[in-house]
Amino acid sequence: MIYDVTSVSVDPRHPNAISLARTEEIDTETNELFAAARGPWEVEDIYEAFWNRLNGSWEYQWPEYKGKVKVISVVAR
Repeated sequence: MIYDVTSVSVDPRHPNAISLARTEEIDTETNELFAAARGPWEVEDIYEAFWNRLNGSWEYQWPEYKGKVKVISVVAR
């Protein structure tokens, strides 16, 4: 299944500073990170977990960490 995931990055030090939204295509058939996803909710959870914990949990890198990814929508195609 192919999904379009739209997300933004929020600076936790300045919560009103939100990046422009970006959309990324996720193909659960070819992207092994998403192979176990069984619907848009699971795609959203995996996407946020990957980006927010890429180099360790963002909470442990405070205040150096500059952004937290939040998914706005996951749309199946």
